[in-house]
Amino acid sequence: MSRTDYTQMPAARQAAIYSMVEQKGVVKVADLAEAFGVTEMTIRRDLGVLERKGLLERAHGHAICNAHVGLEPLYAQKSALRQGEKAAIGKLAASLISRGDTVFVNSGSTTLQFLEQLDTEAKVFTNNPLAPIHIRSPKLEVFLTGGELRQEALTLVGESAIRSFKGVIANKAVIGTDGFSIRYGLTTPTQAESWVNRTMIRHTHGEVVLVADSSKLGRVSNFQSAPISAINTIVTDSSIDPAS
Repeated sequence: MSRTDYTQMPAARQAAIYSMVEQKGVVKVADLAEAFGVTEMTIRRDLGVLERKGLLERAHGHAICNAHVGLEPLYAQKSALRQGEKAAIGKLAASLISRGDTVFVNSGSTTLQFLEQLDTEAKVFTNNPLAPIHIRSPKLEVFLTGGELRQEALTLVGESAIRSFKGVIANKAVIGTDGFSIRYGLTTPTQAESWVNRTMIRHTHGEVVLVADSSKLGRVSNFQSAPISAINTIVTDSSIDPAS
């Protein structure tokens, strides 16, 4: 279909816009206007239509795809992906922790990278059963929650885990997630994990740090852990445009 056709057929243009955003994840409004030969105002109207349908979100001159994630990938599958990005994210997040901090850390392959690289005198409370194996620094005091082991995700959940976090007030939290978006916040495929994550964030009297690679942006799963407004700092990789 030609550019002229797109200018005359809003429905076809909107379908093509969604296809482009779905493929790229994040696209600038200016680039969409150039690609389809229409004004940025026209693109914004199109994006408004698509946003109301829940297909994407708009943020600072960008369109961000919302991809619903229903099924939970196994931990072994997640940990094999984007290892270089996760290591860099973990290293940067570790630099945000100061001597004497009390830190909540949830389960996940990115937060595990954070724990591996954390090397300061701090207290760590986590529901990650792999933490005692992977933590390298003797400076850390590590407290592992109880709870039910979810073998698919290698995480401890349930009332025992929640009680462990409720008994502590941390001054920092480092949270991984299956997806995050402006509209839906941090989401995860299982309700049990969302409850634990929510408890950690609510009992943090200080900075909440989201660690997530760029593939998580715009991914929406079944249960919300927190709105995006609950996050103070996002540590991600360079594939995300800082303006988005």
